[in-house]
Amino acid sequence: MKIASILLLLISLAGCASPRCPDIPGGPRYCLQATSAVPPFVALQDIRIQRGKLDERLIAQLEVDANNMNLAGLTPMGQKVLEARFDNEVATADSLAGDRFDARALLSLVQIAVWPAASVRAGLGDDWELLETPALRRLLRDGASIVEVARIGEPPAYRQLDIRLPDAGLSLTVRAIEEEE
Repeated sequence: MKIASILLLLISLAGCASPRCPDIPGGPRYCLQATSAVPPFVALQDIRIQRGKLDERLIAQLEVDANNMNLAGLTPMGQKVLEARFDNEVATADSLAGDRFDARALLSLVQIAVWPAASVRAGLGDDWELLETPALRRLLRDGASIVEVARIGEPPAYRQLDIRLPDAGLSLTVRAIEEEE
């Protein structure tokens, strides 16, 4: 099963981290910030994950309100492969890979991509620099780009996010799935 290979990849890239401050693969340790920093929203997303020859898809349901952030990841056929939650105090996660995979890192990537710059800066250590324009956000360390997020649409539920982690050789393309009315 290819989804298992995605989870194993992320297992190998993520280190041990605290319940609120997961490590980002190839990037910083990011301490999750309050969900009240953004207006409540729900997003259904098609995520394409690429690293080397790996090219996989995941469907994600993201729900954010003032008290919680919930992310459920499914295969395109509807099998749940992960669930991550943050209640503004503690982040928890369950995945097919069990305790070996820190799915909370996905919550951190969402916040790095979507949360206001001041909140993201508060979640990073002093040795990180955040640069941004409306369409591009970059995290730098010692002048090197570690995380790059190209954004299309309006925050917080962007139509598309292209997230690159060059040191990890990882890229994620996140596209909104429009629900029919």
